[in-house]
Amino acid sequence: MTSDTINKKIYFVAVCMLTLSIPAFSQDTVKPKKTDTIMGIPYFIRIGEGTGGVKLGVSSVSDVQKLFGNVKIKREKSKRNGQIYTDRALTYKKKGLKFFALDDPSNIIYSIEVSMKGARTEKDILVGSSTQDDVLKAYGEPSYRSPENLEYDGMGVVFQFNNGLLVKVLLSKKT
Repeated sequence: MTSDTINKKIYFVAVCMLTLSIPAFSQDTVKPKKTDTIMGIPYFIRIGEGTGGVKLGVSSVSDVQKLFGNVKIKREKSKRNGQIYTDRALTYKKKGLKFFALDDPSNIIYSIEVSMKGARTEKDILVGSSTQDDVLKAYGEPSYRSPENLEYDGMGVVFQFNNGLLVKVLLSKKT
């Protein structure tokens, strides 16, 4: 073997060793990002924006189905601004998600219901374990308050409680 061939082999081995050692060093120094996961927990509830890759006022029924799979779309009545509307609802019970779309050709998602235990907001409010006091400390005084609900109209969120614990987060587009 020539010295040129030996030098190339040494260089190749050195590059391989360096490449393999980078992930080991970075594991200790890089913090995980708070990103949504599509199929598992924890995923982040983005107040007034969406969750699980679905963006309020932007994503459509077909976008939701691409992310979470096809489910039967049910028509449900809801009351908004004093009027009764028929909406399209996509329920993913095992994932603790329910999406509401306008019943028009756009099929745009306007509201999301998150009930999956362990889902969290950007301020570390967790479905299944946070209390009203936790939510009040994180988000301040709500627009409306009852033993079961804390509503933040300007943020587009309602926190629902049962037996003192957060059981559901209802998201709508920020107003």
